[in-house]
Amino acid sequence: MSDDEVFTLIACLFLAVWGWKQWVGGLLVFEPPSRRGVTQVLGWLLLPPLAGAAMLFVLLRWSSSDVRNSGIYIMFYLLMWIAWTGLWNQIMPFFGISCRDDAFERNNSAAELAIGGGLLGVTFIFAGSNIGEGPGWWVVVFCATLATASLLLLWMVGNQMTRVAEDITVDRDISAGWRTAGFFIGAGLILGRAVAGDWHSADATVVDFLQKGAPVLIVWATEVALDQIMGPTPKRPAPDKFLCGFLPFLILVGAGVGDVFLQGPW
Repeated sequence: MSDDEVFTLIACLFLAVWGWKQWVGGLLVFEPPSRRGVTQVLGWLLLPPLAGAAMLFVLLRWSSSDVRNSGIYIMFYLLMWIAWTGLWNQIMPFFGISCRDDAFERNNSAAELAIGGGLLGVTFIFAGSNIGEGPGWWVVVFCATLATASLLLLWMVGNQMTRVAEDITVDRDISAGWRTAGFFIGAGLILGRAVAGDWHSADATVVDFLQKGAPVLIVWATEVALDQIMGPTPKRPAPDKFLCGFLPFLILVGAGVGDVFLQGPW
């Protein structure tokens, strides 16, 4: 490994520990497993390894040839993924949903759904950023930054329009949690596919991203419309979890999956 890769490895190690301390510590400190439901415990414990397994699968199959043929580089990019998702955990509280405060301290199931969806969405983005041939780790960071910033911007604008974060954190609306999870996953799939492929240049990557990532606006607009229509009201404080939550979740995720198949091989 080169000097810059060693430095990046060390930085990612610190980011990983810092970014995931709330997830790991919160589960044990704020609400021990013995006081949580079995489904909740399994979700918090199994979701990160499952996301990591998906990341590993992509690295072993579709990453740059010098990466997938090297155990050291596989571990290097897995650590980068842990750091990237940990950074997402630390950023999200500034945009409405906190893993520590909402999910663990307040035991908010709606927030748990949204946070889990965010983890998967960012994982799909980082996985897509690793697909194809490229000159180095900085290419992955460039692509992941481009796509993750877009996801965060869409969430921020949508939340300003609908206040869905308040529906999740204040009203504890499970259906809003399902819709938000669906948006993160569906949008993550589209944006991850948009940055996948061989590296040519930064300009070419941005142009390709804008073209292939455009369908994410449909998913975003759909989620915003659903949040405005299906959010809790004084007359309907608890919207139907299936019709207003799980069904939209399937639609949003299905849109992301459909886009990946329609885009075809990278």
